[in-house]
Amino acid sequence: MLPILSWSSPMSHPYRSLLLALPLLGAFPLLSPSPACAPAPRQGQFVQIADESAIIIWDAESKTQHFIRRATFQTEADDFGFLVPTPSQPTLAESSDEAFATLGKFTEPPVITKTRDASPGCGIGCAADKAPQATAGRAAPDAVRVLEQKRVAGHDAAVLEADDANALNKWLKDHGYASRPELVEWLEPYVKQSWKITAFKIAKDAEKAPGISTSAIRMTFKTDQPFFPYREPADQRDEKATKGAPVRLLRVFLLAKQRMEGTLGKDGSWPGRAVHASEFTHEEKTLDVAKLLKELKLPDGTVNASWWLTEFEDRASPRPGTDEVFFRPAKEQTKMRRPAIIQYVKRDAPGAAMLFAVAVGLVAPTLVRAWRRKNHA
Repeated sequence: MLPILSWSSPMSHPYRSLLLALPLLGAFPLLSPSPACAPAPRQGQFVQIADESAIIIWDAESKTQHFIRRATFQTEADDFGFLVPTPSQPTLAESSDEAFATLGKFTEPPVITKTRDASPGCGIGCAADKAPQATAGRAAPDAVRVLEQKRVAGHDAAVLEADDANALNKWLKDHGYASRPELVEWLEPYVKQSWKITAFKIAKDAEKAPGISTSAIRMTFKTDQPFFPYREPADQRDEKATKGAPVRLLRVFLLAKQRMEGTLGKDGSWPGRAVHASEFTHEEKTLDVAKLLKELKLPDGTVNASWWLTEFEDRASPRPGTDEVFFRPAKEQTKMRRPAIIQYVKRDAPGAAMLFAVAVGLVAPTLVRAWRRKNHA
């Protein structure tokens, strides 16, 4: 029970001094830490890209694009493939996942530490805040040509060229890939434009979880405009098929001589947004270009320190993957960074010993005076 004291009572004055002293104790602060492709599973199996990152290096003078990609797939299939379209025959090589960490570190937001008082009314020892299959059509004997086959970064890869989408679909089916109407429909525009299709096949370790993370592969090819292979088969864009799946995140690091922007197709709206744009040196950091090229297994001089890094994030799910994402120099060549992260630390009340000492120091004189008046009375 809390006693109720009269402020007019002489004996209440010492207690009043103590009560007035307690709010002052907080004045002594102590700091405490407060697809980028078309998945091609076997018939009857489902594969979805859950998380994807890509590095694009664009040399406008030579019209050369280096495309390094890694992804995590959600699937129960023991093995599956995926297809990547390119306008010309690519050179395939193993790359390093370390490059993604290097670029991610460079574009991460700054952290600013601020202090704030503990919540009012929080006593001593207050805890910190807790924060159906397609039918193959008749085609010429050489309607599908295998330009290259090799094993790279744990993948079996085949670079294909075709004159007929049904014939290409049959080749994929005969080699263990998917065969379905949506895939034929997806292949047709590339066949008409004489693009190349690189088919990759990977196997999942039976002891691992349903998520499969692929090793980074570098594809180098000629193109008139840099792009990300964003277009997907219709069944991969179906909202029913993707319902309940994790939100997909696509991160694209684009290295070029200028800040870049992306469009869906020629000039369509792409849900990806720029989250960072700067030269390789900005206020606080300098990108180690030599280290990055070593991680990417590219020769010195592929990029230089005067280039720009533009990072994009796309969280659309399902994606509007009706076309590729093409990149071009941005209209505004301004720098941008992610907003700073504010990290708060709390000012907690001091320990019990300090509380007692302060209270005694404030109350003792009043108690002594009261005692003297009583003895002299």
